Amino acid sequence: MKILVTGASGMLGKALVPCLESRGHSVRGMPREQLDVTNYMQVNDLLRLESPELVIHSAAYTRVDQAESEPDLAYLINGYGTENISVVCNHLNVPMLYLSTDYVFDGEQDRPYQPWDTTRPLSVYGKSKLAGERAVRHHLSRFYIVRTSWLYGPDGSNFVETILNMTAQRKQLRVVSDQWGTPTCTLTLSETIADLIATGRWGVYHATDGGVTNWWEFARAITEGKGVEVTPIATKDMPRPATRPKYSVLDKTTLVQTIAREMVPWQEALESYLNLRLQEQLT
Repeated sequence: MKILVTGASGMLGKALVPCLESRGHSVRGMPREQLDVTNYMQVNDLLRLESPELVIHSAAYTRVDQAESEPDLAYLINGYGTENISVVCNHLNVPMLYLSTDYVFDGEQDRPYQPWDTTRPLSVYGKSKLAGERAVRHHLSRFYIVRTSWLYGPDGSNFVETILNMTAQRKQLRVVSDQWGTPTCTLTLSETIADLIATGRWGVYHATDGGVTNWWEFARAITEGKGVEVTPIATKDMPRPATRPKYSVLDKTTLVQTIAREMVPWQEALESYLNLRLQEQLT
């Protein structure tokens, strides 16, 4: 297919574009500098010029805590920007894939969230991403909404890089242990997205790596063998501007049945990423 990817200079976009190209797709990656999704006329003109067969919308405002102090910007990008893409895709009869988040849920239930479960975001970031989901649903009949969680990968600011940078400065870390979810690498998520768009089976999907953990256990896996002591603490002992869901595990059954394979365990994806990171440092 001829695919246009928004947010191509972001962490996910940088993994997604080469992954799709390796599958034989013709990919036009549009970084923020070339496509301002909040500018309707620019979106309209570009999509008409490029004539893609699918738009993957990965451009987003992702600063979870900062969104609490600048909600207008978060909604402008995640809500209005997504609506612009959706409206133009509708006019051109082009399907769209929208990347969303586990933060659209409140984390209060005791089982993994299924795609059709009630959304109840706790933060401005989660609410703005849900606004994007609603725009896609409202304007399009052919769409994928892909919710993911705890994303990390090359060329981006993320939890893995933060922890690794901290280990270079200190030998004791304090990490919350009462928030549960699934770390997901952009490299494995890109492969999952490539598999999904090959099916043509529209809908809402949950796409994360396999397994369940908490931030403390995740940090321990990241720092294994580095002589760092990671102490578990409660969320209340490390208050943040944005409220996080305490349990945001996503049920991937629908996705697994659609693409006919299981997800890579998060431990395996992390090990591969750390090895890749090490190789790049040595070259």
